[in-house]
Amino acid sequence: MQKNVIIVCEDLFGLEIYSILNEINGYVEKERLSNDTYNIMGFISNHSHPFRLVDNSIKPILGDIDSWQPTKNEQYVMGIKNPESKEHFAKILKDKGADFLTILTPWTLVPDHLHIGEGCVISNYSFKDGAVFDEFVTMINVMAGAAHVGAYTTIDALANITNADIGKKVRIGSHAFLMEHIQIGDNVQVYSGSMVFANIKPDQKVAGIPANKMKYRKIVEEE
Repeated sequence: MQKNVIIVCEDLFGLEIYSILNEINGYVEKERLSNDTYNIMGFISNHSHPFRLVDNSIKPILGDIDSWQPTKNEQYVMGIKNPESKEHFAKILKDKGADFLTILTPWTLVPDHLHIGEGCVISNYSFKDGAVFDEFVTMINVMAGAAHVGAYTTIDALANITNADIGKKVRIGSHAFLMEHIQIGDNVQVYSGSMVFANIKPDQKVAGIPANKMKYRKIVEEE
């Protein structure tokens, strides 16, 4: 069945979601699967030019998120990375009756016991039994194992979070590595390339090998 979809976006990541949906369409057609395909109607964004349209085949920006009124013949895909923005705009649209799809690529290896919440976009290598992904989790090519990932969290490409317990509204950068069974609190940011060997409390920003809390020093110019 083909679904009419609109991508909610802020920036170039919307184009990445667009590409994933088109890859799913091509895979389903090639493999002659019975999975859903997607008729991408366009994007909605509060930014007038969140990205440069690369050719005429890219769909248009249909309007801004705040004033958009969902209808029954369309569904939505979350194309925003920033956890706070995801939560904000998802709530605005859902209060108006928007129906968000959960996107799980058909080439992902899926176990028998897996929970995936509403509005997730997951293109992954594989999962293990017991993995839990709450609503609006975004994960692109992540080693996850049996991880538990909280709502509105975003994990960038090639991160390894195997069997971790990750809170809400967390942002984990690309190529970050978490030791098994690490616990990450809510609102944490782990910068790209970091290696996390110990639990992280909520509201922390960490980076480095091993990952440590970011420290800022005020620079005073000499007169």
